[in-house]
Amino acid sequence: MSRAAAAFALLTACLGALSAADSLWVALRPGFVPFVLLTLTILLAAGSGRVLAGRLGLTDISESQKTLVGATLGMGLLALGGFFLGVIGLFKPWAASGLLAALWLIGYKELKPALESLAPDRTLLTERPFAVMAVALPLLAALWMCLVPPHQYDSLVYHLALPQAYIRAGRLFAPEGIVYAHFPQNGEMLFSLALLMGSDILAQMYMWLSTVFAIWWVFALGRREAPMNAVALAAIFIATQAAVLLMSSTTYVEPLVMLWITAAALSYERWRQLVPRGGGPRGWLVLAAIFTGLALGTKYYAGIGAAAFGLRLLWAWAFDRRKDRAVDLLLFTGIVSALFAPWLIKNWVFVRNPVFPFLYKWFANTGTGWNAELAAGYFSVLTEYGHVGGFFHSLITLPILLLRNPLRFGGGMDVLGDLGWDILLWLLPLGAWAASKNKSLRGLLLFCFLWGAAWFSSGVVLRFLTVLVPLLALLGACGLVALWKELDGWARVVLGGSLTAMTLAHLFLFVFVHATFGSGSTAFGLETREQFLTRRLDYYSCADWLRSNAVQNDKVLVIGEQRGYYLSVAHLPSTVHMPNLFVRRANESVDTAVLLSSLRADGFTRVMIVPREAARLGSGLGSLTPVGAVNWKGLEDSLKTDFAGRGCVVGHL
Repeated sequence: MSRAAAAFALLTACLGALSAADSLWVALRPGFVPFVLLTLTILLAAGSGRVLAGRLGLTDISESQKTLVGATLGMGLLALGGFFLGVIGLFKPWAASGLLAALWLIGYKELKPALESLAPDRTLLTERPFAVMAVALPLLAALWMCLVPPHQYDSLVYHLALPQAYIRAGRLFAPEGIVYAHFPQNGEMLFSLALLMGSDILAQMYMWLSTVFAIWWVFALGRREAPMNAVALAAIFIATQAAVLLMSSTTYVEPLVMLWITAAALSYERWRQLVPRGGGPRGWLVLAAIFTGLALGTKYYAGIGAAAFGLRLLWAWAFDRRKDRAVDLLLFTGIVSALFAPWLIKNWVFVRNPVFPFLYKWFANTGTGWNAELAAGYFSVLTEYGHVGGFFHSLITLPILLLRNPLRFGGGMDVLGDLGWDILLWLLPLGAWAASKNKSLRGLLLFCFLWGAAWFSSGVVLRFLTVLVPLLALLGACGLVALWKELDGWARVVLGGSLTAMTLAHLFLFVFVHATFGSGSTAFGLETREQFLTRRLDYYSCADWLRSNAVQNDKVLVIGEQRGYYLSVAHLPSTVHMPNLFVRRANESVDTAVLLSSLRADGFTRVMIVPREAARLGSGLGSLTPVGAVNWKGLEDSLKTDFAGRGCVVGHL
């Protein structure tokens, strides 16, 4: 190589860097630091997790699979570490840095083996460049959309609002006005660590990473039971499923539950394959239990998975009364319970109901202001898309609705989980056909059936079914590959063309939803973070003003807005799930002066009103009596306006 040629190459690199700085850097700059932190997270999770995986007695496991197991366990270690910091009152940036440093030190010696273990997988990937591109490009698009600031409803009501409140207090506690504070929160613990590192973009990237790991699980363990073509096809189905793509760039925790449930199901089937008559070695069973417990500590509905595995173990013991079978069941149940127990204990300490909001008839005094009527109303919201026309009518029409009208199973932001189900559901009969010839696939099919039956019976939103996407994709892909061998000529063209069209439709839905949100203006650097949020959220301009102007002891009463994230000052949001303080105070006060005194006595110094959202929530906020309405009108008239934004007002009490 001549010096002139080398110099030209270096100069070209400099020109390329300058060109990127002029264009790409404008759009990608907000994600640079979060991406560096994400890379650090992957390394320390894989390293520390590999240390734990090495102590589980896993048999018949490759080094690359050990890295995958370790990375998935490492995500759990981060979540549990976040919980520990919250319990001991150390939700501080330095403490989070210390936790990450500790995990790094624990796993440091495993980093080199982890990186070296990926070489065989890279070879397999290079043999199928089209499949790699078909998986990588949608995932890169989802990663890019992670750079759009969090704006989805549930993210701002509690997925990020809770960690923000915890960090403000420096510990776990029961924030006023956020009923979701008493749900399992492994996902929110990860988000807390991200916020402690200064980035809500990183929190969204954690969910993207969960999706990547879920695909990796199908790739790594699925190829033991299925042809490589089927595994590659399954990866494409997952990476192009619209609901998965959309939620992978948010702080909705479905991708995290999907990861842990996928890992649990595949680990359980691996154990059954290695130890068909139960008993030891139990490393893979322990792994399945750990992942199930982590999933249950993230979302209550993961209890369906725990019950499905438990029933299968109980069934095995019922027909084979060997001691080993009983030990299998007790070991699985014990590990799942131990990982779920921290959230049960927390709920008992704070609200005297370990499984809040369930069993509200037995644990009536929850300390949240809830009564049986409010609790029933909450569950009716979850099931409002349920069995219209009766259970059996819904059962008969379910396939048609899922294929042609999935939006029927969730409105609002729940629509994110409604899109892109046609391929997986259409191929399910083929998956059942493939499962009839393979024991492990039969186990996965049984698991999906039990989960689907529980989902349908409960009548909840379709988003809660997203966790099955990787397993359904693997089953459907196996059936499709088997069918493909039976076809030739025009039939292959028709089948392949139709599936390609549906896949492209899924990608279009992903783009369409983000276009509806206006994500592109931020993703391409045409709009700043503040401009985007001001346009998307009526309350953001007031939140931004308060960030700069609120004093240390300020406390804001928020009227008409449930979303509290971006409000850096102490505040009480409105809610539709429990009595609102402002309604109660207005109704019980004899005049406006007493109302003002009551609110000041409650510690409030300012009021933030969001009229349009208040009108949308309407009667859900509660009803003012005639006296209460007069009192509240008097309070609004007497407020000194501190700031008036595009869709909100901040007034001083």
